[in-house]
Amino acid sequence: MEKFSLFFRNLQQELKLFLFFTILFTLFRIVFISIYSYQLEDGSYREVILCLWYGLRLSLKTTGIIVLISAVFATLPQLLFTKWPSDLLRKVISSLSVVLFTVLFFARVPYYKIFNSGFNIMLINGMYDDISAIIDTAVNEYQLLWRLPAAIICGIILAWILCKFLDTRTYKIKFISKNKRWLYSFGIIIFLTIFWIFVRYGGAFNYAKSVNWENAERLKSNLLNEAILDDGQSLYRVKSIAGKIKKINNVEISADALRQKIELLGGNPSADNIDEAFKKVVAVPKLQQPPGNVVLIIGESHALWPFLPEYKDLGLVTKEQNLINTPNCFKTNFMLAQGTGTMPTINGFVTGLADAGIYPNSQPESYKTKYGTGIGSVMKALGYRTVFWYGGFEAWQDIKQFTLSQNFDEFHCAGDFQYEGGNSWGCPDEILFKYVEKYIAEEKDERTFHIILTTSNHPPYNIDVVAKGFPKEEIKQKLPDSLGSDEETLNEMGHIWYADQSMGNFIEKVEADKPDTLFVITGDHAERFDFAKEVDLKTLSAVPCIFYGKNVDKDLLADNKVGCHLQIISTLAEMVGQKGDTYSSIWPSLFDYNGIVFNHRLWTDTEKIYKINSEIPNTLANKIKAARQLTAWRVLKGNDIING
Repeated sequence: MEKFSLFFRNLQQELKLFLFFTILFTLFRIVFISIYSYQLEDGSYREVILCLWYGLRLSLKTTGIIVLISAVFATLPQLLFTKWPSDLLRKVISSLSVVLFTVLFFARVPYYKIFNSGFNIMLINGMYDDISAIIDTAVNEYQLLWRLPAAIICGIILAWILCKFLDTRTYKIKFISKNKRWLYSFGIIIFLTIFWIFVRYGGAFNYAKSVNWENAERLKSNLLNEAILDDGQSLYRVKSIAGKIKKINNVEISADALRQKIELLGGNPSADNIDEAFKKVVAVPKLQQPPGNVVLIIGESHALWPFLPEYKDLGLVTKEQNLINTPNCFKTNFMLAQGTGTMPTINGFVTGLADAGIYPNSQPESYKTKYGTGIGSVMKALGYRTVFWYGGFEAWQDIKQFTLSQNFDEFHCAGDFQYEGGNSWGCPDEILFKYVEKYIAEEKDERTFHIILTTSNHPPYNIDVVAKGFPKEEIKQKLPDSLGSDEETLNEMGHIWYADQSMGNFIEKVEADKPDTLFVITGDHAERFDFAKEVDLKTLSAVPCIFYGKNVDKDLLADNKVGCHLQIISTLAEMVGQKGDTYSSIWPSLFDYNGIVFNHRLWTDTEKIYKINSEIPNTLANKIKAARQLTAWRVLKGNDIING
């Protein structure tokens, strides 16, 4: 009887715990939606209610895990040892859980502002980043010094409330006969079994009707879809995606299987190595004469949206807009970036390989052999000296050694320059461009290819853009409803303007001195700007791709062309190469292909951008898988196509 009473009391305590966390996650969800409610369309009340309902069901899983841990370490041992301190252990476990999830919630708020997402794969990407620069940004831009203590204090208060709730009276079962105890026990076991199945499937009794992180995206609003996931489920999403990437990156496939994937991607399956399998020949030169200098500018967070009709009258990218309006320029309708972070994009350009969740810059193979499909190898084979310029510092992601190992002859960064201002991520763009301009002006007759990776359009946004000429008040009067008018947003737009001005001034000066220079402009990624209203994937995620120069013809590319970052490599080869020149590229040039392209999480046709999910066409899904497995083989096993 005593053990039955203990179990019945502990069961009530666990149910209290379950109720508390169910309410807590719902409150967090309501607060999160309230903070970003300005993004919602008018009349979204029904969707908000659905969000809360789906979120409640999904959070049953997270709550169930917390209660299960409490039951294993508090309730069950007391059935064996009656003096076991179950109440104390339960309070410790649950209090730590409350503080943890409160801190995670406080972190989610700025995280969503940065990435338009709850916790996602960028958490893993951040492990490879400059931790000191991340901390500096968190302190100066996202108020870490008050957010973290506030989160801990709030968590402690909530934990105190939970402990008081656990101290409330439980129902004591009266004396019952042995037969009734067996009946009660059987009933409780049946109830707990059914209840656990209900919790396991997110408020359902089978997987088909369950709510889980993979099918939680059921609403039109990205904000509400992200709000459905509590932070425990968001972290589980990160773990699951990382696991899937690892599975895709399995290189324990045969050489014959790899050849099938090469054929699927349009390569030569009979070749001895990957570089040879994707060798291409320049058939018809696109320019009258090859340019003396080729400059590829990869702008930090340089997104397409300021160029779109709804926003271009703001004048945030006037310098680039002027280039587009000349007859010596062509551009894509929009382009998919290689990733949502800078290093995935640099890895893409340097290797010429699809994003597979691997960081080639951290893999030994990248320092042993050279990727023939990478932009350094391609441009060097076409007769260009190769120089990499970075507005940050050489230690970030080992970028100096990585690029120098991959057919770049020189590397220059902020650590080599003298300047004032800047931040933990590097020097102001105008300083970077000043040194590149000086280098080009002093060049001899040697043809040179430059990559310039900028940093200024990145938190903390600490350049005095108004002092640089940013017409803040004028722009403020022209803002559409989808853009906020607060000082923080205006300052961020000012940095977009500053990046464009620095870039444009540089192009004007170099063009005056070296008129045969070919310029290419794109962004490393988008998806970081905090819109006042939710926008479509093109506005949120696309980056520009602009080709400009003396011998460039606007009619070289149709207006509706779309592409991905890696096609810039083959497009440049087709532009600067002469008839008969060869180069290796897995991706066809923009001139040769106008079909479906994809990146790490999106795919597009000529009209619209879509998410890669279970609804994509099977042929595309197979192609994406093949590209990622090819990357895994090349980065982890090498260039040769051999067994073993």
